Amino acid sequence: MALTATVGFASPAMAWWDSEFAYRTRINIDTQAAGVTGEVMRAPVLVRLHTGNFNFADVKADGSDLRFVAGDDRTPLTFHIEKWSPAEEQALVWVDVQNIQPGQAAAIYAYYGNEAAEAGQDVAGTFGPDYRAVYHFDNEGAPRDATANGLNAQGGEIRNAGGLIGNSLLLDGTAPVTLPASAFGSGPLSVSFWVKPESDGTLFALPGAASLILEGGQLFIEQDGERSPGSPLETGSYAHVALVNDGQATRLFIGGQPAGEIPGALGAASGPAQLGLGFAGEIDELRVAGAALPVAAFQLAAASEGQGARLLMADTAEQVSTGGGHGYWGLLFGSLMFDAWVVIIICAFMLAIAIAIMISKGLLISRVRQANEAFLDAYGQISRRAGDHNGLPAFDAGPSAQGSTLARLYRIGNRELTERLQEGRASQSRFALRANSVAAIRSALDAGRVREGQKLHSRLVLLTIAISGGPFIGLLGTVMGVMITFASVAMAGEVNISAIAPGMAAALLATVAGLAVAIPALFGYNYLLSRIEEITADHEIFVDELEKRIAETWQDAPAAQAA
Repeated sequence: MALTATVGFASPAMAWWDSEFAYRTRINIDTQAAGVTGEVMRAPVLVRLHTGNFNFADVKADGSDLRFVAGDDRTPLTFHIEKWSPAEEQALVWVDVQNIQPGQAAAIYAYYGNEAAEAGQDVAGTFGPDYRAVYHFDNEGAPRDATANGLNAQGGEIRNAGGLIGNSLLLDGTAPVTLPASAFGSGPLSVSFWVKPESDGTLFALPGAASLILEGGQLFIEQDGERSPGSPLETGSYAHVALVNDGQATRLFIGGQPAGEIPGALGAASGPAQLGLGFAGEIDELRVAGAALPVAAFQLAAASEGQGARLLMADTAEQVSTGGGHGYWGLLFGSLMFDAWVVIIICAFMLAIAIAIMISKGLLISRVRQANEAFLDAYGQISRRAGDHNGLPAFDAGPSAQGSTLARLYRIGNRELTERLQEGRASQSRFALRANSVAAIRSALDAGRVREGQKLHSRLVLLTIAISGGPFIGLLGTVMGVMITFASVAMAGEVNISAIAPGMAAALLATVAGLAVAIPALFGYNYLLSRIEEITADHEIFVDELEKRIAETWQDAPAAQAA
């Protein structure tokens, strides 16, 4: 009860943006872990929602009640959803985050759980005015621009549904993608994208200005007939690439780190840009900006969008109905997988059986103890009476002795004695028993005592099964839950403690369920066993006493045997 009271309630929240939304999740922005070294005034940040950090059962099926609020818990943020798949328990959401400072703690809030809410996303508004074109490659057909400029591309209709961020653009080296020339005006320029190369070729070409060329696993800038030093680009793996010109030099960044430079401003483009001239591979999240974005913006993208993202960490969800505390138990049960539910149901069934056995067996033992006490009281009053030639004295122990195991043993002894006395009368020994007859009576009493003990021990084996099997069944559920959690996090591409912890904590509920079966069953089994041993000891004492009484009263004397 103390443990439940400790973990069953979360600390109340200090504020709540809109009480119409039942849930919120704080998403921490850790620029230090992400390696962001400079200020980013405004940038689209990818928020990956999955079973490790989000409960899709708490949000509307289409995600239309999802909202994002700044760290002050007052300022709504513009966002849009690239992918929403409750069946897969995965979602990709782009949030317009502002004023990101290096080395300073920051956060945003995701609000949800409002059945009356209408869709609140704004695709074009997610990107600042510097962005001229953004391609998620999340549509069929030619790539579509996500900004308000509507600068859709031509060609490039093949997608890979298992791309880095949702769908990716597949390039086969024979059919390049053409980007509108209006996206590339004069002056500063930034072009960034994720690339997974499969062959050499021209990744990006802006005729008359600059190109990015991959040769021999090395990526070069080519501008005005000059090439920068090559930087390695691994085949078969995604890397974030950015090409930036600030009017003084063209710089290459790979993974947010400098990878090459050519001095000089860009020349005027002589035609539309192209992707994939002789190049085979995948491209994802292509952005064109009419400004020289800071290197911190590319560090931010590299650390938040790829596999092993380190920028964002989600806290435990909170619920407004409990004063801002979602409750640990709600989070745990909401994160349970199907296999864990199966294990918990099995453990609950085992616990119900164990409790039923403990209650029924405890009541039986109490009735037997009371009945035995009533029988012994009545037996003590006639114990000094001598038996007759028909056997032990007959007496009525009363209704309170009904179900007495000692009474059944007494009847066994009396029956066996009566049979032996009848045999004695037939052999002219009317009141005496031979020694072997006493031994036979003792054997019958021992057999009755064993059978009574078996009745008392019946079904206790189910308690031992619960004691030994419950923890192992729970452990099986935990191991499977941990495996699924790690697999889910790996598929989502986000590795942090906030993504892993809810799933692992929920998986441990299976072990808790197994222990919840074993612990009460263990205590109950030991208690019942001690009570049964007391009754068994009474059986042994009574059988010894009854045998002695029979032998002293009816066994032949040595002199009679000699005669």
